[in-house]
Amino acid sequence: MARNSAYALIQTPQAGTARATPVPLGEVAPAGPWRLSVLEVVSGADATAQVTAASQVNDPPREGFGYLLVRVLAENSGAAPLSISGDDFLLTGASGIGWRFIGAIGPEPRLDGVVETGQEREGWAVFAAPVDETNLLLLFDSLTLSGNWADRVFALAPDAAIAPVATAAAEPNSTGVDPANPATRNQPMVTAEWEIELLEVLAGIDVYNLYPASDYRTTALGAADSEDNEPWLALRVRVRSVRSGDDPAFLSPTAFILATSDGAAFDDVITLTPPAPDASGVYYPGGDREGWVVFELPSEYRATGQTLVRFLPFRTDPDPRYINYSA
Repeated sequence: MARNSAYALIQTPQAGTARATPVPLGEVAPAGPWRLSVLEVVSGADATAQVTAASQVNDPPREGFGYLLVRVLAENSGAAPLSISGDDFLLTGASGIGWRFIGAIGPEPRLDGVVETGQEREGWAVFAAPVDETNLLLLFDSLTLSGNWADRVFALAPDAAIAPVATAAAEPNSTGVDPANPATRNQPMVTAEWEIELLEVLAGIDVYNLYPASDYRTTALGAADSEDNEPWLALRVRVRSVRSGDDPAFLSPTAFILATSDGAAFDDVITLTPPAPDASGVYYPGGDREGWVVFELPSEYRATGQTLVRFLPFRTDPDPRYINYSA
């Protein structure tokens, strides 16, 4: 049902348009057809206890991480019914990494649902982040509203704010530009947007053992699948966004792909869901982390004797880079 709101919209027009000027905790901001407000934030042991109690399918957070519960009020000020869920939001902080799609079921009342025109919905959304993450912010980035016209940034603490990055973190280099002279382990490749460094390579059962038993997305395939005639290959890479500014960039799971000696992508390569931490995801300028990329090695590719991976963030990127993962 609709509420006769005593609260007022934020007074500063620019509030919520950047990480440096988030919507203050408890205040309401327009976000496209929505009016949104963060009412409450629960962290630490209290959040973990509430999330694990909310559903038997919820696991405790992985080592070094903690759950975060955010109570959101969403009013539909548009002309048609709209759906909203925790997946419409991204959690970020001082690290510059975006955290999303946790998959945990939150306590009641849950935010997820359809809101009719002129109505509102209040509920909890579940997130997770490193326990030492600071300056926590919540970005509304709807999965159903195209573009960024409705995006808004909300503070999850009274003083949370992050200034834009003034200068690029590194200059582009020539490492890995030529597939005939690829980068090897511990040789950073720097493009205009990314710094990529191969740290570790695992294969077969060693890859399978990276996954917790509870991760049925991959372990349901069985250990034997990881070391058959098309074994699994895992690359641990360091990824850093070297751009300046404040705009986030998404690194796709398909940014890394097996390649032939001429630099072309090898067809029919299956990219598997990696174990945590995943190298793909949202990076703000300066965002830096290590993560995994996992492939199934086709028997046809193994027969060529090649061990080349191409890094190409998007198809029209003019600066592909190459890594020899066996060197």
